[in-house]
Amino acid sequence: MYTLYARNTAGSMAPEALLALCGVSYEVVVLERDADGSFAPFFHAINPRAEVPTLVLPDGSVMTESAAMMIHLADLHPEAGLSPPVGSPQRARFLRWQIYLATTVYMSDLRLFYPHRYTVAGGEAAGIKARAEETMAREFEIYAEALGEGPFILGERMSAADVYAAMLVSWVPDMAALLARHPVLGRMYDAVLANATVKKVWERNGA
Repeated sequence: MYTLYARNTAGSMAPEALLALCGVSYEVVVLERDADGSFAPFFHAINPRAEVPTLVLPDGSVMTESAAMMIHLADLHPEAGLSPPVGSPQRARFLRWQIYLATTVYMSDLRLFYPHRYTVAGGEAAGIKARAEETMAREFEIYAEALGEGPFILGERMSAADVYAAMLVSWVPDMAALLARHPVLGRMYDAVLANATVKKVWERNGA
């Protein structure tokens, strides 16, 4: 049994979808923040940074970092077909874009929605937010170019990276405008959500 500590529509959404796609037994523990914005003390004992997602593996060990979870779960369950195997010509491409999304778009999202975390008290949060909007636009442009005709980053085959990308697209404040600028992102998003298992997870999250 896997245990995923999560918040609805947060970065736990893609790992939750992957757990479902892999057909494994798992439990989702949805956390709520206290009035001061923190999580309950028990969660700090599991993950000192108290970040979601946090995944407890069947052996009791703890994983953090959503992109690492995606790669690990996809590799553990090759029957689900969500990552190219080691040695496959597509393996490098899969890893490149999975990590790209985590280190660029995801980070820009954090600066966009939580700019106060990236400055000292009284610092220029508005400037951090504005810059995040600019960088995220360019990061999505690069990803759209990489998709080409798509619909997925590996062509016709959906991978863990596509589920992750769809989650990031769903966070964009003006998603309609983004998809109008980059129709291939819309084709990717629709193709991911055409999977009934992914759609069910999105619905549970209220996305």
